Amino acid sequence: MTTFTDNVEKLTELQAKGFEPARKFGNIAVNAFEEIARQNYAVWGDILEFAVAQAKLPLDVTEPKALFERQVESSKAFAEVMTARAEEYVAIGKTIQDTTTQLVNADIIEPAKEAAKKAA
Repeated sequence: MTTFTDNVEKLTELQAKGFEPARKFGNIAVNAFEEIARQNYAVWGDILEFAVAQAKLPLDVTEPKALFERQVESSKAFAEVMTARAEEYVAIGKTIQDTTTQLVNADIIEPAKEAAKKAA
């Protein structure tokens, strides 16, 4: 005969087991948030550096042709930095997608297949 305490322990164990995938998804979400927030912080730092450099150019270079050339050069360098940052965002997204796919397969799809086999 099972006691009330036994039933509570079984219920607690069942709840912990059932909540485990949600806890893992939460971990992925927090890590993704942090990584994207840090990436955004880096991008805004690049934008700030570019904006300040562009604002200082007319103070440093007075000749119009040289100023234009420096602005073009600086803009090309900034475009390269932003292209690299965009590639980093893609890599972050791919990592998040792969991690989530692995978790879904391991914690949801495979157990559902096993349960279906046992039921059949």
